[in-house]
Amino acid sequence: MTAEFSAFIGVEANRERAYPFTYAAIDRDLTIRAFGRGSIKDAFAFLAGQESALAAINSPMTTSKGLLKREEIREKLSAKSRLGRWTNLRLVEYELLERGVHVPRTPGTLKGSPRWMKLGFRLFEELGKLGYQPYPGTDSPKQYFECQGEAAFWNLLGHAPLKEHTLEGRLQRQLALQLCGLPMSDAMLFFEEITRHHLLNSALPLDNLYSNEELNALAAAYTAWLVCNKADKVIRIGHEEEGFIYLPDQSVQELSSY
Repeated sequence: MTAEFSAFIGVEANRERAYPFTYAAIDRDLTIRAFGRGSIKDAFAFLAGQESALAAINSPMTTSKGLLKREEIREKLSAKSRLGRWTNLRLVEYELLERGVHVPRTPGTLKGSPRWMKLGFRLFEELGKLGYQPYPGTDSPKQYFECQGEAAFWNLLGHAPLKEHTLEGRLQRQLALQLCGLPMSDAMLFFEEITRHHLLNSALPLDNLYSNEELNALAAAYTAWLVCNKADKVIRIGHEEEGFIYLPDQSVQELSSY
């Protein structure tokens, strides 16, 4: 029996000290049902409040286990790789970097990991206490997997996104999610609302634009939706000892002619 989920959740762990987690939930119809940000306790409360959910977490699941130091692993790597001597990262990060996707590298120790990663590790560790099981978890009504927001946008766009946290990067990512079917405000309306008055007074019309953290959370939630509803449009990379990540395997060019 395969579980049927009523909610698809994306959780983004980030470097912000006051609000290190941003989370979003969409339903089976891709309607955005909830948004939030806060501490790890807030993230726990949000996840615990779901009766049936598939959660995609934008954070490393575990520290590097040194797989890239193993001869049997290195034999499978490309001899022409510019990353051939790198060992201080997870295999999944190596694979993404090989594709040109720039992602944070996970250290081999908890002590050497940044604060936001430590919080992510703790979130994964505690999910079981909230009733969540690793995906695929047969018929468990609450399941989770690791995702990666920036890598998700690479795959959705089919190329490197514009820099995150920039205005143009946010506009691009919001457009991509809109083309995926999420009912978001048209990012192009931003340009229609720019006036000389707005520019001279440093008052850009940003009300209908999502933050980078919100966009990453939505990309993760959308990936969870794909995993459940269009499994052929998802890829899995990584290794079972360090954890797999799931990512969209479709470009918005497949969904729209722009």
